[in-house]
Amino acid sequence: MQKQRRVGILLFDHVDVLDYSGPFEVFSLTVNDPADVPKMLLNRISKEEKPFIVYTLSQYGQQITAHNGLKIQPDYSLNDHPEFDIVIIPGGPLTAVKSGISNPELLQWIAEQHRSNKWVASICSGAILLAEAGLLTNRRATTNWFVLDYLENNYPEVEVLRNVRYVDSGDVMTSAGVSAGIDMALYMVGKLLGQDAAQTTAHTIEYPYLDAAKA
Repeated sequence: MQKQRRVGILLFDHVDVLDYSGPFEVFSLTVNDPADVPKMLLNRISKEEKPFIVYTLSQYGQQITAHNGLKIQPDYSLNDHPEFDIVIIPGGPLTAVKSGISNPELLQWIAEQHRSNKWVASICSGAILLAEAGLLTNRRATTNWFVLDYLENNYPEVEVLRNVRYVDSGDVMTSAGVSAGIDMALYMVGKLLGQDAAQTTAHTIEYPYLDAAKA
């Protein structure tokens, strides 16, 4: 049986909903065996049978209000979560991300996750939080088209790539805006479980898998 991996997705006020919910669905709807897809869609697959278990967390475990008003109650806080194998840092409006880069506790947590986890990945403007935490120094990265210039101008140590859906920099990954996080999550599934598994998940969610879009 495949190793089960824990995925932690950070949430904060004004986070973009699809930034976190896209990868949440990709990992949650992935199975080890394509024959398990009907059972999974009927909610008849046990937690133990899934290759990924996905959790959400906020700084203090508090309910957050996403961009455009959706309210979400995370599972954990920064101080009481289980150990994760993959950490996802979504984005949001630049004002929300700027609030994050002036939050030393949050930045320290992101840096610590990188030191202790296999992968840390950002969606959209979440790349700015990775850059501020030092994770993108001397690495290639991308972000939402609207903040590409901001990332490039404020973090000259980062090689900013344009016109790509996501960038694989080893143990750190970044995606372009919003829906590009789905492509990156599918790519991560493919790296861990094989391309057939990624294609099965893409078919399950009826999403075109754009593996050629990575850099």
